[in-house]
Amino acid sequence: MDDDAVENVAASQPVPLSVVSIGRSNGALPLSAARNLGAAQTGGHPEDLLIFLDVDCIPTPRMIEAYEDAAERRPQDLLCGPVSYLPDVEIGPMTTGYAERLARLSEPHPARPTPAAGEILTGGEHDLFWSLSFAIRREVWDRIKGFDERYTGYGGEDTDFARRARQVGVELSWIGGAQAFHQYHPVSSPPVEHLDDILTNGRLFAQQWGQWPMQGWLDTFEDRGLIRREDSGYQPVQISVASVPESHVYVRHLAPIGGGTPSVVRLADPPPTRSDAPLGAPWWPPAMLDPEWIRGCDADIFHIHFGFDAHSPAQLHAIVDALEERKIPLVYTVHDLQNPHHEDEALHASQLDVLIPRATEVITLSQRAAEEIRRWWNINAHVVPHPHVVELETIADLASPSRRHDGEFRLGIHLKSLRANMVGVPLLRAAAAAVAEVPGGVLQVNVHHDVFDEDGSRHDPELVQYLLTSDVELQVHDYFSDRQLFEYLASLHASLLPYRFGTHSGWMEACHDLGTQVIAPEVGCYRSQGADSSYSWTFDDGVLSPDVDSLQAAVLAAYNRSPQERVDERISRRRRQRNDIATAHTRIYRSALAKTRS
Repeated sequence: MDDDAVENVAASQPVPLSVVSIGRSNGALPLSAARNLGAAQTGGHPEDLLIFLDVDCIPTPRMIEAYEDAAERRPQDLLCGPVSYLPDVEIGPMTTGYAERLARLSEPHPARPTPAAGEILTGGEHDLFWSLSFAIRREVWDRIKGFDERYTGYGGEDTDFARRARQVGVELSWIGGAQAFHQYHPVSSPPVEHLDDILTNGRLFAQQWGQWPMQGWLDTFEDRGLIRREDSGYQPVQISVASVPESHVYVRHLAPIGGGTPSVVRLADPPPTRSDAPLGAPWWPPAMLDPEWIRGCDADIFHIHFGFDAHSPAQLHAIVDALEERKIPLVYTVHDLQNPHHEDEALHASQLDVLIPRATEVITLSQRAAEEIRRWWNINAHVVPHPHVVELETIADLASPSRRHDGEFRLGIHLKSLRANMVGVPLLRAAAAAVAEVPGGVLQVNVHHDVFDEDGSRHDPELVQYLLTSDVELQVHDYFSDRQLFEYLASLHASLLPYRFGTHSGWMEACHDLGTQVIAPEVGCYRSQGADSSYSWTFDDGVLSPDVDSLQAAVLAAYNRSPQERVDERISRRRRQRNDIATAHTRIYRSALAKTRS
């Protein structure tokens, strides 16, 4: 289900395996449809024995044989093998004797039978059926009519299947010796990440059978204020989030696209404490980052993204203390492991040392960043990708007509106001040499007046001298409006990020929104985030310089790479991704609430 890697795994095995793929259904894994599709691949003989085993389960060497023996003795039954749960330990290779070793490590499920090898317990309670491991003859499967494909995502579909089995007179039997082991993976109790699926599937089950399934979980969800009971059944409780800052484009695009009652509402940014907020950041400095504001706010969740640059560790501790007084969980999204505006890492590192360990839930944007967070703070961060930056309507508008000229390859470097992590002349020299190697190559360099003008606050004479005497297409201007920025990006074939350190890039996401390739440095997490090509830095006589060979290879790769998707496909993908991101955040917020209220 929605896992492209399975084909490669299957191809590497010493026995022939048939892989049949199925996509998601409205963002959810289609467990019922997948099992039905698997069953449909067989020859269809009535006496065929179908064996179902979940992907996170390891069979014992005798599992299939035990199911076959049981099917001879109880051919009309629904057959369930016991599954034991493995702890969070390294289980090693599946060598001789592995089943005995795993049996010593694992624990059986406390609510389900564990018959001895060769023993069959008949007359089982159908509501205890689980789909982790079971076997059934084709003729019995056809009588039950398989799983109800209206169930998608987690929960309810297996209980419905077992009840329909009971309805047509199929007994449930537990089969000793048909043992499997469930591999460890983190789970929530209750499974708040599946709350929406549980409610949707539970509502369908109640319509069919007159009662809600998974009642223990529903009671716990209700006790923790995540759902409420109404005459029509259970409904999710809307979550109020204080996002810091709410008006940033990243935060605005965490909301799903479409109608209906939102699961999450975000409090508007209070007026900032000063009137001279910088262009593009009317929320700065964030008034929410104040213990007194927190003590009077009406928020279920406090979610920090940006805006704490000027706060000392002591001030951040005071903010988290105020949240804990109010029992408001802190969610922190790690956008930057290094602050791109600061040459000295010390302050930002000390701020992370407060926010990451004290957050109830931590999110980041790439797998590489999650690995770094795990390495430095021993905390598992949720990886949720960056949403689109450009509005979907603007993507379509700027794609037609194309702003890229035929017969040229335009590489853009935007130096802006030369913030601390940017490199000017050394990178421009290497980029100019790389562009000269491709047909129709044009190097466009953009820079702000505060760097270019002699009276500018960040004037760089060396850079200006290079720009005026080199074969580059120079554009000098003040800060772009959003529309000007997107028109600029849409005119480029590739954008080269001039960074010597950093973590993630919203600029990269805007480029990808507009079909512009990104060449990023081999620092931070840019490649993990999705850069199209990359180059490296070298130290020559103690001076940081771009590696010319890697930069030339990256530019050539960008020149040779043809567009991978049409504009409508790109917009559709970004729309789906945004809704998935919104769902992921709702699940994380519910998990934070459940932890705080437990």
